[in-house]
Amino acid sequence: MESMPDHGEGIVKVLAINATYRPKQTTSQLTQSALNGAASLGAQTEMVLLQELDIQYCRNCLTCYQDLESDIAPCSIADDARGVLEKIKQADGVILASPVHSGFVTGLMTAFIERACFTMVRPTGRMLGMQGCPEPRLIDKARAVATIVSAGMIPPELRQYCDLGTPWLLEAAALIANGSPVGDMYACGLFPRQLKNEEWSKAFLLRELTAGQLQEAFDLGVKMATAIRDGQVKPYDPAAFLPPGLGA
Repeated sequence: MESMPDHGEGIVKVLAINATYRPKQTTSQLTQSALNGAASLGAQTEMVLLQELDIQYCRNCLTCYQDLESDIAPCSIADDARGVLEKIKQADGVILASPVHSGFVTGLMTAFIERACFTMVRPTGRMLGMQGCPEPRLIDKARAVATIVSAGMIPPELRQYCDLGTPWLLEAAALIANGSPVGDMYACGLFPRQLKNEEWSKAFLLRELTAGQLQEAFDLGVKMATAIRDGQVKPYDPAAFLPPGLGA
């Protein structure tokens, strides 16, 4: 496998932001496997666990919204969010990872994304004939983005009824990081044996990751690093996230 050359001022950096509440469980295992995939091509990797940080709720003070010039707009809240946003700016690839809770991403991820908008985007874009729409602040380069979500017991063929978060999270990643998606992963609960009737009420506790799921995550990391290495990453394009038939 071809290794990765220096990118810009240094080696390629891939950042994962993980919104799990259980740092040693499936979401973290999948995310680490994706980072291992990127590292196999020589990328420098880092996982940020939001649970370990002080990430407060947005107060809707609009301090960030009123700053149209900064790469990362100021925020009235002094917590750890700014440090994570700085890491995004330094990264060449960004993975957002979350368990599936109530069919969506965790509240921790939602709170973080809310803090990132409008600190990482500015209201100067145009879409569907409207002005004042969000567009990326980080226009220095395009960044590869991907998402990983880990669900409970809903199989892939029923994903549409469980995973409402991935489309939202994938566009949020692209908008915040000024990038284009290289892929996304949905990992459902698989079991080493057929569950008995009384065990289905405990299915979340009995699920296990498979070697195939970990390999899929690893391959996603390889795909991200390859896209960065080969210059295949494009800036954020709002049209890519619109329903068919609509234009930006």
